[in-house]
Amino acid sequence: MAKIGWIGLGNMGNPMSKNLLKAGHEVTVWNRTKAKADEILAEGAKWADTPKEIAETCDFIFTMVADGPTLQSVTLGENGVVAGLSSSKIVIDMSTVSPEESIKVNDAIEAKECKFLRAPVTGSTVLAQNATLGILTSGDRAAYDKALPLFEAMGKNQFYLGGSEEARVLKLSLNVMIGVTSQMMAEAVVLAEKAGLDVAQVCEVMAGSAVGSPLVGYKKALVSSGDYKAAFSVKLMMKDFDLAFAAAKQYDVAMPVTAVTRQALQAAAATGRGDKDFSVLTQVLEDQCGYKRP
Repeated sequence: MAKIGWIGLGNMGNPMSKNLLKAGHEVTVWNRTKAKADEILAEGAKWADTPKEIAETCDFIFTMVADGPTLQSVTLGENGVVAGLSSSKIVIDMSTVSPEESIKVNDAIEAKECKFLRAPVTGSTVLAQNATLGILTSGDRAAYDKALPLFEAMGKNQFYLGGSEEARVLKLSLNVMIGVTSQMMAEAVVLAEKAGLDVAQVCEVMAGSAVGSPLVGYKKALVSSGDYKAAFSVKLMMKDFDLAFAAAKQYDVAMPVTAVTRQALQAAAATGRGDKDFSVLTQVLEDQCGYKRP
């Protein structure tokens, strides 16, 4: 049984931390809004008053937060993780942040003679609940080997990618593909709709065709119903696209299709859809093309 600390109990962090608890580990949690911890506390987790306290009492410290500034706040702040570290502990960040932000956190953790693993995930909230996520990891290999049983309690597919920021770059690359796929799906759906086809049937055919993918399968119900309750919001996807553009600048890579999709996401946010699921790009295009569903 490992002594695990978990920071960040949002849509993904909540079920992921619960899976560690179900696997028999001792889990101590912290979240900026304590009420979000009520469920896992009722299931047997412990509460810490600060991230620093978690680092003082736990051997593995996980963070799963919204963005880079939040990661730096919970790790590098006065009552952050780094302030509570003693040697040989392992800090694991599962958020989606930039390589540049990640390096700052790594350097501070390494200075305390501890190890930092970058372990962003692939998959939806449903996969998080079912412990079938994909986990992309880079950092110290020996630390990865120690943490692997914990990753296996949360995810079906494990990938060790290298000793530095490789996992960050690949995660951003995957999110770019996800966003661009959603825009492609939007264009195909609206074309079919305007030609008189039934949207539900269109989505079923897409999901079962050569262009089908797990993503299309996940999103077909939202697109068919027009109810875009967020599993992953437009705002979060915009954030990840912007991080991908920064990485592309660093590595001298052109991303023209990504740029077009980023503008579509901006249109979604500008029309009051920023908190909707990013698959709302279909609805945005329907509006732009003057199409109203019957």
